[in-house]
Amino acid sequence: MEGINIKEINSPLDSDSLTFLNHILKKENSDSILASLNKNLLNEYFTILIKSKNIYLFFCEYENENVGYAILSSNPSFLINEFKTLKYSILAELIFTLKFKTIINILLSILKIDLILLSKKNKTIINKNLNLNLLAIKKSFQSKGIGKEFVSRILDSMKKEKYFSDITVETLNNSTKKFYLDKLNFFYIGKKIRLFKNLDVFQKKL
Repeated sequence: MEGINIKEINSPLDSDSLTFLNHILKKENSDSILASLNKNLLNEYFTILIKSKNIYLFFCEYENENVGYAILSSNPSFLINEFKTLKYSILAELIFTLKFKTIINILLSILKIDLILLSKKNKTIINKNLNLNLLAIKKSFQSKGIGKEFVSRILDSMKKEKYFSDITVETLNNSTKKFYLDKLNFFYIGKKIRLFKNLDVFQKKL
């Protein structure tokens, strides 16, 4: 894994980096809310994200090529609260593109209805700890150990520099579940409600 370089993004992205983010997000995270947004709105989103002190963007380079990215937040609520200035633009875009399922899922999250299947203890764990919101590695670079190394280095950095003790992540993809369980030693703690398939929630001690 000597060819891997991990970068936390703290300054505005150039056009090539924004194009990379737009492309990999829509291709590898097509079920995410962000994948429903147009290019201009996504670029505004990433501009706010990079300025945030509560959300973290990392790039994974392999042999000087961007091959992956990850978005983490100090807790999941910041993924909504930090983007209030875009809420009407995002809503208009989702209505215009008939993404009504996405709108309902956002409401479930805002109203905390999505957490009702979880125990009180696990709700607290989710709300008080680091969250891995999105992660992707280019298809041609998957199954090579790059994703595992990428996440492991990020978590080492977050533990040492930000002093987090736990992290949670949600997914509905079976291969992704296996990745978190088998490769990164997360463990299952419950489900979040989503239309039309609930998310499995996993936790890991840092």
